Amino acid sequence: MKKRETGLMQKAKYLKQVLLLTACMVVVAACSSSKPQVNMDETQNFADIKTFYIQPPLNPINATLANHLSSAITQRLIEKGLTPSSEEDADIAVGYLPSTTTKEDGTTLNLGLGTGSYGRSGGISLGSIFSIPVGEQTTLQQGLQIDMVKDGTFVYSASGAVELESKDSISIQNKLDELVIKLLEQYPSNR
Repeated sequence: MKKRETGLMQKAKYLKQVLLLTACMVVVAACSSSKPQVNMDETQNFADIKTFYIQPPLNPINATLANHLSSAITQRLIEKGLTPSSEEDADIAVGYLPSTTTKEDGTTLNLGLGTGSYGRSGGISLGSIFSIPVGEQTTLQQGLQIDMVKDGTFVYSASGAVELESKDSISIQNKLDELVIKLLEQYPSNR
């Protein structure tokens, strides 16, 4: 009888470890930032695209932020082997749409304590007697969409978002720089 209880206790301990590991993996997956969504025209010969023109933002934003975004996009495209040009002479027009959203995450920790019995052994279980909010209930996200158009046809489109830890302008610019890098990472290089 003692060996059977020891075996059951070992199985219960193993089950708890598996459940804890699974819970940790779910939390990590939920906290990770989402990958950008990128779509390219597969029929387009990107080697033929040599010049670009950055259009003004598609929505009204702070002029300093608009200039910063234009500079960040320009820098990345130059690194890809493209050359800035006038609107009339450019092979592609590059438009961008920044957005800020607030996400309600509703994260709560449910606590409760109860007792029960199963066979000869007693146990303690956690239930949902009351809920406590955990961390911030809202999250501020900075989104950005970059579209490239050649002869009236979209050839490259990328969108994504990053979570903002701070709402000051320098932090937002830094996060936008990271986002621009991610969004233009898959653009084919001409170098």
